[in-house]
Amino acid sequence: MARRHHVILISGFFGFARIGDLRYFLGVEELLGELLGARGVDACVHEVVTLPTASIRHRAARVLEVIEQVVEDDGPVHLIGHSTGGLDARLAVVPTASLPTACDSARAYARVESLVTISAPHFGTPLASVYSSAMGKPLLRLISVATVYILRYGRLPLGAALKLGGIFAKVDDVLGFDNTVVDQLYNELLADFNDERRAAVMQFLSEVQDDQSLVFQLTPSALDLFNATSADPSEIRYASVVSRAEQPKVGRALQHGADPYAQSMYLVYSGLWWLAARSRQEHMPELTADQRATLTDAYGVLPAASDSDGIVPTLSQVWGPVIHATRGDHLDVVGHYGQTRKVDGIYADWLPTASGYDDTAFESLWSAVADFIAAGPGVG
Repeated sequence: MARRHHVILISGFFGFARIGDLRYFLGVEELLGELLGARGVDACVHEVVTLPTASIRHRAARVLEVIEQVVEDDGPVHLIGHSTGGLDARLAVVPTASLPTACDSARAYARVESLVTISAPHFGTPLASVYSSAMGKPLLRLISVATVYILRYGRLPLGAALKLGGIFAKVDDVLGFDNTVVDQLYNELLADFNDERRAAVMQFLSEVQDDQSLVFQLTPSALDLFNATSADPSEIRYASVVSRAEQPKVGRALQHGADPYAQSMYLVYSGLWWLAARSRQEHMPELTADQRATLTDAYGVLPAASDSDGIVPTLSQVWGPVIHATRGDHLDVVGHYGQTRKVDGIYADWLPTASGYDDTAFESLWSAVADFIAAGPGVG
């Protein structure tokens, strides 16, 4: 009799499994379950209730605890980490790691068969340096509540979008913004939630405010140390999915027509992209021939250090075999691309990049992940 597989989804920066009816992995659980079933894999998909901006060490401990919860049978475990969740997964399976948990780590290690990272900052992102500054912290809080708002309502109020776009209109001025504008926007967005949802959002923001250790740990220098001390167990199959969004251009902005909301949010994307573009080549990995070939085939040219998905440099996302390379932004890959797609009444595209990311691209990505899992020795 075939064993049941357990697939564990691990969210990234600002991560949550759910806030009420809001979901981080939008439509992933259902789609991945169907794709695995079609490949003859009986799988149960779980999500980690993680800590939004806590240290990777504490977030990795949560991953181990979820693994222990599903070890009641002898089925294989597959970890899938988006963004920082990929780093959490990597640290969780390092036998020598000292993590703040009482779970039986040895038993958990023995169950993990594969690990896939999706748009993960293995070699850091320049945005971490921005958010870790004194001026960047209030911006981090604002983006936190803006993210939740967009996931709930599909878009920001037009006035708020225009103000947020104004903050990012000039990248060099991002760290010199007026805090009163940030506070005003923060309070304006929070006021639109009802009492119950406001309490849930405040709890989420409290966790962001209480522990921001993760922000520093995502800098290129910190990830250099992380990689030096986090050797990958040889018995686990590793793979990565990478994403790349187009460089912001006036022509692409015009694709949004006269819509002031889309234009202002495109300014947000543009600002984030240019901040992420400050990556230096010396912080990027030495690619293998296979990795170079996969990236070149996908994009027509090998990505430069300055290329990113709007949040994480594309080359920083490479770890092990690259099983899929997509043209999309950092949140497209977990279902937040709006367009014609609608799940549970939620319709949102946080970063309107005019990339054309759609259902076909989404299904292609997760099909590659399903193929990787199904090709493992534990299947059948």
